[in-house]
Amino acid sequence: MQKYSVSLTEDAENDIAELMAFYEELVDAKSAVKFFDEAMETVTNLQNLPRANAVFKDDPDVRKIQMKNHKVAVVYIVDDDRFEVIAVRAYHQMQNPAQYQESIRERIRKING
Repeated sequence: MQKYSVSLTEDAENDIAELMAFYEELVDAKSAVKFFDEAMETVTNLQNLPRANAVFKDDPDVRKIQMKNHKVAVVYIVDDDRFEVIAVRAYHQMQNPAQYQESIRERIRKING
């Protein structure tokens, strides 16, 4: 089985950093580190079968994967020709994903040139 390379956009990195800060402020530094570790594991796991996850509402080219222990979804696109996965954004379920939709579309347009 072909493994996909996985990368994060700057927006996805910023989203994860902001969510880490949220967990650190709300709970403690240990929880923030646990969140970060799970986020990186979730993204890394996209190397295998990236199309096995849910299609993002209103855009069949965009997918999302839910983290197991946190109410956070990572939004990503798959390039089967290059065997590449690009994490575009990450958001907490308490946030409104609709507000991210235009940002996600804009990021994908930029990535696709």
